[in-house]
Amino acid sequence: MNRKLKWLIGGAAAAALVAGLAPWTFSGSAMRSEMAQQVRETTGLVAEASGRSTLALLPRPRIKLEDVTIRDREGKLLIKSTALRGNLRILAAFAGRMELSSLSLTDAEIDIDLDGKHLSGEGAIARAIEARSETREAAAADKARLASLAIHNGTARLTRGGAIVSKLEKLDATLDWRSLERPAGLRATFSFADEQVDVTAWLAQPAHVLRGEPSPVSLRLESPSLTLNADGIASGGATPSYAGKFLVEAPSLREVLIRNNIYLPLPGALGALSLSADARANLRSLQLSDLRFKLDEGSYEGAVILSTHQGRPALMGTLATKSLEIAPLLAQIPSLRDGGGRWSASPLPKPDLARADVDLRISANRAQFGRTEIRDVAFSVLVGGGKAEISIAEAKAFGGALKARLSAESAASGPGYQVRASAGFARVDSAAMLAELFRSQTFSGEANGDFSLIGEGATVSQILNSLRGTASVALANGDIAGIDLENALRRLEKQPLSVASTIRNGRTSFRTAVLNLDVATGVGKVQRFEAKGAGVEITATGAASIARRQLDIALHARQTGREDDQAAPQLSMELKGAWDEPNLVIDAQSLIRRSPAAAPLLRGPAPTPAVSAP
Repeated sequence: MNRKLKWLIGGAAAAALVAGLAPWTFSGSAMRSEMAQQVRETTGLVAEASGRSTLALLPRPRIKLEDVTIRDREGKLLIKSTALRGNLRILAAFAGRMELSSLSLTDAEIDIDLDGKHLSGEGAIARAIEARSETREAAAADKARLASLAIHNGTARLTRGGAIVSKLEKLDATLDWRSLERPAGLRATFSFADEQVDVTAWLAQPAHVLRGEPSPVSLRLESPSLTLNADGIASGGATPSYAGKFLVEAPSLREVLIRNNIYLPLPGALGALSLSADARANLRSLQLSDLRFKLDEGSYEGAVILSTHQGRPALMGTLATKSLEIAPLLAQIPSLRDGGGRWSASPLPKPDLARADVDLRISANRAQFGRTEIRDVAFSVLVGGGKAEISIAEAKAFGGALKARLSAESAASGPGYQVRASAGFARVDSAAMLAELFRSQTFSGEANGDFSLIGEGATVSQILNSLRGTASVALANGDIAGIDLENALRRLEKQPLSVASTIRNGRTSFRTAVLNLDVATGVGKVQRFEAKGAGVEITATGAASIARRQLDIALHARQTGREDDQAAPQLSMELKGAWDEPNLVIDAQSLIRRSPAAAPLLRGPAPTPAVSAP
């Protein structure tokens, strides 16, 4: 082909192209009308442009429209852009048609109303949705040609009830979907909650999804606070759903919840998370089965469901772990005491227990709490209706079995909480339990017991000052540390004055001991205390102030093992002062009276004998 022929063919092609595009070259309204018609025929949306229109032929045919609005008729979707740019398909242009092969929106403002009606049933996409699968209508509809879409420097707002629930800023996205029968790919970056998010998605058969049928799908989301991967099957229709693999990595789970405005009042730091699961998701819930994850240095497996219930988030699940550290779960609980060792008078935090529902059941082969190891523990965390509860259904600890429950709910009158605490234990080593829970080794022996207490207030101090309820403990084959009553009673007859110095050394053994308390206004009154051993019986009366951490107990000890006709030595004492270091006060006058050497001093000098008259 000679050079003149090439120029002739090129000139003819250019002339044909100009001739085909002539209506839009000279009429902005015609170009805007043609663009609106293509958008409507493809998507069913209404497109309008109120600004200037421009058509360029080289290096390829393209258009530019300013001040563009794209919306649906029901008001669910509204897009406003300062400029719309589109590349035209050359062959269609030769035929006198304006077909967009690609479309870009600059400075787009996108508003999506999640409560709005379904999009209009017009256009090629709507025809593909309405066509029945495996029919000629479906095959014809799926061949509809689309244009790739790009958004530059956009903002997307999702609203519900007129309020913004999510906002994506600095949005740059490209949707590559050339026809309904071809796969669709999405790449997007945007700013959400002050951090950049990168999204890559791929859908194998978009037309199938539009008709409610399954299609392979993959999704990857990356941000500083979260990395998410999903590979599975997506289904569309009236109730879109997903089923497949789900992988999540996050430096801080609590930060992810806060950033996404998900309120779940869960204990613990909720730090680094690594998760894998089989997922089933729809617009209302996310179900994770065959779940394995690591959180706060613990490893768990099980199943959970995250959903919405009456407009608030709800979490339900069953988890199991081999080893559980309890201390991190209590990290956010405020200190019970102030700097001076008194019960704290600082206001307790006031989480909104009505904003979420939680029902978690957790079992652990081994749980560690300080120096205490708990075996085969099953406990639950329940939050709902303004009430939070942590309960241990069963556990093995201190050589025995125990169960416990602690709940808090908003007080019926006034600020603060109503707190309920109850526990039961059987065959536990009392010395080990007291050493761990109260840093005390006063008693030893096998213990059985229970307590149930209620208190109200906005501070720890107020709650303990209002405490009421009951408590009972039964001990077997143990002793009382720091007091030797058996030796003291033996010495009482022969060396009564030495009792005061020797009674505080050693231990007092017993076969059985019983304590019953009635608690009111933070004071536990002794209803019954009896301890019986081989050589001594002990009874007590008085009270212990839980609120003030004070004891005021009267003890009475009696020697046992004597004949019925022999008077048994008896000793009265008082236990007073702070319960961490109480003072044992013995009736000194009674000891002095028993002493043959000291008794005359109490009776005074002997009378002077009478002198006879000489």
